[in-house]
Amino acid sequence: MVRPAELSDIPRLLEMGEGFSKLANLSEHVGYEPESMKETFRAMIEGGHPVFISDTGAIGATQTQHPFNASHITAQELFWWSEGRDGLRLLKALTEHCEEHCNSLIMITLEAVDPERTGKLYERQGFAPLEHSYVKVF
Repeated sequence: MVRPAELSDIPRLLEMGEGFSKLANLSEHVGYEPESMKETFRAMIEGGHPVFISDTGAIGATQTQHPFNASHITAQELFWWSEGRDGLRLLKALTEHCEEHCNSLIMITLEAVDPERTGKLYERQGFAPLEHSYVKVF
């Protein structure tokens, strides 16, 4: 069952975050620091940002005014992880939340998790390509 995350879910969110970090190879770029993520999860949940969890996954986004138009509320996906069959249910929960509270939802793909395949999944869900990001680590 997919439901809004609560503060008591943070230990499980941290476990999933570590698994995602390894798969996405985040250690090459920023690393995974559990105390930082604990604070991120706490701030998101207490701040009313959409965070949903199930027995096998989680999804969350930051929700803010768009920098180019303050009347446009946008949600930017921060994480989406599913170790089971809840992936699309999690995406549906986030999308439904954003349809009610936001003007847009931006989803990301990481090179480490097959962006072409993920992009096709997003397009089947009604998303359109917007941009590509690049990183340079110093």
